Formats: sequence, structure tokens, C-alpha cells
Amino acid sequence: MMDDEVGSLVEKLKPQFVTKWLKTVCDVRFDVMVMCLLPKPMEFARVGGYWDKSCSAVTQLKEGLNRILCLIPYNVINQPVWECIMPEWLEAIRMEVPDNQLKEFREVLRYVNICRNHSVIAYVGC
Repeated sequence: MMDDEVGSLVEKLKPQFVTKWLKTVCDVRFDVMVMCLLPKPMEFARVGGYWDKSCSAVTQLKEGLNRILCLIPYNVINQPVWECIMPEWLEAIRMEVPDNQLKEFREVLRYVNICRNHSVIAYVGC
């Protein structure tokens, strides 16, 4: 199979299986779900990707926000999760990102906010 075919198949399976599983995790172990989505999760939640590499705190924050962006279209991040994680993210950005690199986060945060607002509106049925 070509990479495009595999990617397409995975994208089709996400809404059917992964979304349901993640929502179940959120319902059953809300604390674990939130912990995994924080900018500085506990050691057990630091698996794969940028946690396996030596990279800067700024890179870790950018990659973490990108992971949240990937979950937003699947409505996995509900309002209670959002309210728990976003203050932590904003504080981490405020404390760890130098002023000269803040502009790199503006666009991502704007996109997160737009996606989240759209997701909430879709969820409420407006």
C-alpha cells in the first residue's frame, strides 16, 4: 500500500474507533485525560514524539498545542477538559516563552480558539 492510502484509511478509522475510545477515556478517567493534555504532563504521559527528543521547552509547547489542535475536530476536548488545560497552557507560555518568540504562538492560539469555538457551536447545535 502507498503511504497516501494508509493515511487515508487511518483518517477514516479515527472517527469510528479512536474518537469513541478517547471519549470513553475522558468519561472514565477524566484526570488522566487532562494530565496527558497538560503542557508539563507527568512522566508516564510523556510518550513518543517530542518527549523522545532533546528539544527546547518552546518546541515542546508548540508540539503540545499542535496535538491539541489535532484533537479538536473530533470533539474529544469537551468544555470541562478545555477549562482544565487552557489556563495551564497559557501560564506555561507566559512563563517559558521568551518575548521574542511569543509571535510564534499567536497564530496557533488564534487557530485553537477558532477551532474550539466552532467545535462548541457545533456541539451545542447552533
